[in-house]
Amino acid sequence: MDQLARIERALSEQKHLLIGLERRSRKRAKEPAAAIIRACVCRVVAYTQKTEPDQVASTLYPGDGNVSRALSDLGGFLARAPAPPAMTDDLASAGLMRPGYAGILEILAPQSAYAALARRGLRVSLGGVQSLSVPRRDDAVTPNMAGVFPGEGEPIPVRRIGLTSSILKPHLAKILTIFSAELAKASNVEAILSAIIAEDTREAVDTVLLSDEAPTADAPGGLLAGIVPLTATTGGGVAALAGDLGALAAAVDAIDLVYIMTPAEGIRALTLAPGLSAATIIETSALAAGTVIAIDAAAVVTGEGDEPMFDISDKAVVVNDDGLPVPDIMTASTVSLWQQRLLGLRMMQQVTWGLRSAGSIAVVEGVTW
Repeated sequence: MDQLARIERALSEQKHLLIGLERRSRKRAKEPAAAIIRACVCRVVAYTQKTEPDQVASTLYPGDGNVSRALSDLGGFLARAPAPPAMTDDLASAGLMRPGYAGILEILAPQSAYAALARRGLRVSLGGVQSLSVPRRDDAVTPNMAGVFPGEGEPIPVRRIGLTSSILKPHLAKILTIFSAELAKASNVEAILSAIIAEDTREAVDTVLLSDEAPTADAPGGLLAGIVPLTATTGGGVAALAGDLGALAAAVDAIDLVYIMTPAEGIRALTLAPGLSAATIIETSALAAGTVIAIDAAAVVTGEGDEPMFDISDKAVVVNDDGLPVPDIMTASTVSLWQQRLLGLRMMQQVTWGLRSAGSIAVVEGVTW
C-alpha cells in the first residue's frame, strides 16, 4: 500500500507540474501583445503629460521588462517574442521563414483572418528586402512518380523537380486610430486601447486580404483576385450547406483546408451541421453576407517588416474616409484633433501576402443556408 501511495503521490505531483507549465506557457504566449499594448499606452500617456514614455512605464508597469524592451527596441522585441509554430513545409529550412517570428499585425489582431492564416501558413521576414521570391513546385513540368515500388534489380525512378516562384513585394500598411484625450486618463486605458487597436487592425487588414482587388504598386492584391465564384446551391438547409462546402472542398487542392465565413454564417453552419466543429472555420466580418471561402492555409504566405512605426498627434486634421480613392481635403468631411480634443495613433508596417500555388482558394457567394 505504501508503494501504491507513493506512485499516486508522484503522479499527482507530475499532474500539477504539467498544469503549471501549461499555464506558464499560456502566459508567455500573451506577453508580446500585452507588452506592445502597454508600450502604446505609455506613449499615449506620455504625450498627454508632456513626459517620456519610459517614465510612464516605470510608474504604470514597474518591473515589467517587456514593456521597457518594446519601448526601446520594438523590432528587436518582436524578433525575440514567442509565436505559435507555423504549419509549413521544408521551405523553412531554406531560410525563408523566421522560426517563431510573428509580425505585429498578427499580434495586435489575434482574432483576425490574417492572423489565423499567418499562424497556419508560411511566415517570411521583409526586413531589408525590396522583393521576395517564394519557390513552389511547377506541376506543369513535373512528371508523375510512376513505379515507386520497383522490383528487385530494377532501377529506381528519378524525378526532376520543376520549380517556379511567386514574387512578393513589401507594401506599407497604414492604420490610424482616433480616440478621445480623456481615454489616456482612464483607469482601464489599457483594455480600451487594446480593443480599439485590435478592431481597427482586424477590419483594415482583413478587408484587403479577402477582397478580389488586383495588386497595385501601393497594396497587395486580395487573395480572391481573379477567382471566379462557384454557383451557390439552391434550396437552403443542410442540403445547400453540404453542397456548397463540398463544392468548395473539391475545388481546392488542400493540405490544410480552412473555411472562412462571417460569424452569422458560422453559427448557421454549426447549427445545421454540428459535425462541422471538427472542421477549421475562421470567422470574420470583412466578408459580405452569404460569402464563404475555402483555402489551403498551408499555401498562404505572409510577411511583415522588422520595425513597425508608431506616431501620436493631437494637432493634425484628419480627413474622413468617404470612399474616394484620394479624399479631397477641400470637400471631404474633416476632423480637427486639436479642436475636438482627440488623439490620433498611427501605425505603419510593411506587410505582404500571397499564395504559393494555384488552385488553393475558392469562393461561393449568396449561399442559401
